[in-house]
Amino acid sequence: MAREPVLSRPELPMDLEVYVESLDEQGRATYISGHFELSNVRFKFDAIAIEGYGGPNVAATLPDETKSSLRKMGLNEEAVDQLITVVQRKIMEGEAHMQLRKDDEKGSKT
Repeated sequence: MAREPVLSRPELPMDLEVYVESLDEQGRATYISGHFELSNVRFKFDAIAIEGYGGPNVAATLPDETKSSLRKMGLNEEAVDQLITVVQRKIMEGEAHMQLRKDDEKGSKT
């Protein structure tokens, strides 16, 4: 009988650094974009934060390019889902670094 191969995956760092680069507040929803660093590589994400019933909620999504790169690093779907959860928690708990990009067109009044 053939044995199933044992697949391992890299441990996800609990000290994952998350950086918020832009916030676009539109009513009760805030659209967020940024990146996180894993193994000295930057990965992009987008998220929506909603203030509402039961407190704030954050739903992060990863672009296909980010998911593909994470899979090449050996992360399976479950590990990617866990990573998304860590990113969401960092944002909700105020542990994300704010590195907002300057947008010269918005807010410039001459």
